[in-house]
Amino acid sequence: MALGLTLILACLPVAAQSMPFVPPSYTAEYEAQKLGLSVVGHITLTREGQFLRYRARLRPTGVLSWVRSDEIIEQSIMRLTPQGLRSEEYLYSHTGGSRERLTESRFDWEAYQVTGVHNGKPFELDLPPEAVDRFALQLAMINKLRQGEKAFSQTIVDRHRVRTYHFTVGEPRSITTPMGTMEAIPVIREIKDRDTTVSTWFAPRMNYLPVRLEQEQNGDKVVLNIRSLEWHDPPL
Repeated sequence: MALGLTLILACLPVAAQSMPFVPPSYTAEYEAQKLGLSVVGHITLTREGQFLRYRARLRPTGVLSWVRSDEIIEQSIMRLTPQGLRSEEYLYSHTGGSRERLTESRFDWEAYQVTGVHNGKPFELDLPPEAVDRFALQLAMINKLRQGEKAFSQTIVDRHRVRTYHFTVGEPRSITTPMGTMEAIPVIREIKDRDTTVSTWFAPRMNYLPVRLEQEQNGDKVVLNIRSLEWHDPPL
């Protein structure tokens, strides 16, 4: 009888692991203002076959663009797997400033290694199974929120280092942005050795898109707000 039950159970299909949630493809525009100066950023998420491309471009506008020609591009190419988001390639490029910076890395999930170049110097790192690159972190945070986490940690490959960040989740509340008033949930990271707090606000009714980023350091605060959104796929 026990043998027969074992055979029956062995023949039953194994329940598939759920894939991580990712918002539909979109382009969002963000703006930060301080002392009358502004910086505009565009973030785009697109699906390319089995891959995701998550890309941000940040540049000064208005009067600031007359004296600064900086451009920051950050990009993550990922795959969705039952084990979670898997970073495949990462790029960070800062040009036009007094000191240009470039980081490029590739993720080898068979060898669990990350190899790349950071500001002209090659590096190689051991890759923890749950790690994501620093830009894919936002999508990993979305999944933690959807799972109802109130505090969590996430290991990331921060350019040429492996670090673990710790977060707490605040209560949802209404915030006002250039797109109007919306309910959002803050995810907060405190960096005590730099007296810095970073809060990322996610809007559940907008597929948990980040709609505000706040950084407060030594009492000085910079806020980046969403100001437009275009869905490329029908929203879920």
